[in-house]
Amino acid sequence: MIIKSHIRGGFRSAADYLKEQGQNEKTRLVEISDPHAKTLDEAFRAMWAVAEGTKAKKPLHHVSINPMKDERLTDKQVLRIVERLEEKYGYAKGDHQRVIVEHIKDGRQHFHVMWNRVSLSTGRPIYPYMHKKQSKIAAREMEIELGLKKPISKAARFGFSGTKARGRGGAKLVGFLNYSPPNKAKRENPATILTGLAKSAPMPRMETALRRMLGFRPLSRIKLSPIEPYHLHHAPMMKGNTSGMGAEQLADYIAACDGKITWKQYFEKWGAKSDILAL
Repeated sequence: MIIKSHIRGGFRSAADYLKEQGQNEKTRLVEISDPHAKTLDEAFRAMWAVAEGTKAKKPLHHVSINPMKDERLTDKQVLRIVERLEEKYGYAKGDHQRVIVEHIKDGRQHFHVMWNRVSLSTGRPIYPYMHKKQSKIAAREMEIELGLKKPISKAARFGFSGTKARGRGGAKLVGFLNYSPPNKAKRENPATILTGLAKSAPMPRMETALRRMLGFRPLSRIKLSPIEPYHLHHAPMMKGNTSGMGAEQLADYIAACDGKITWKQYFEKWGAKSDILAL
């Protein structure tokens, strides 16, 4: 379930939005808390009358409740969710005018809730502190209580860990560090990683994201694979005799790479202009 929260004004536009059929296949009035109002127009006029004498420029609190595509909420469940939201926002029960409307669009159900932030008992507006964060907390709690599905994050849908690193540019996804370019011998070079991403990465804009990430994270903190010995990488080529080395020279070359003999000994035996200089 996804719950989105916004503070807004405009009683007339709010009423029109909730009533408008538009692309919605169905629009249904679920609740009007004001016992004297029978329609949405009357309910919003009553809200405006209460908020008119205050200094609140945006007295309306609009929340949308969106269950998953294959889920349907009953009116009783919606009212329970609304009650939990009021607890999170600091709205005393029955002290704020509200309306609840159901919309069905493309076969998917969602609900709109409008509160008047102005208290009926004090005549002063109440601001729901950190209302967006509190909405997410309420959504997770109600998913457990009502047995609803939790939405899958974008990072999880794309197979990333979702870990974030903070820097001058804000939150950056760092799951790209697990990427390995096709040529394992060049994995130790970050520039090679960036080049390989453009050709072989399955996700668009991955190269840009990784480039920004590397800019905000010291290279010393990035765990890279150890450098693969040069002779091991080129051994298949050498075994195919494409390097021009003979078996004995190849054996001495590998010994020099492994430190079993010095390069001075190698060059004294095979000459400074040996085929290794061409590699």
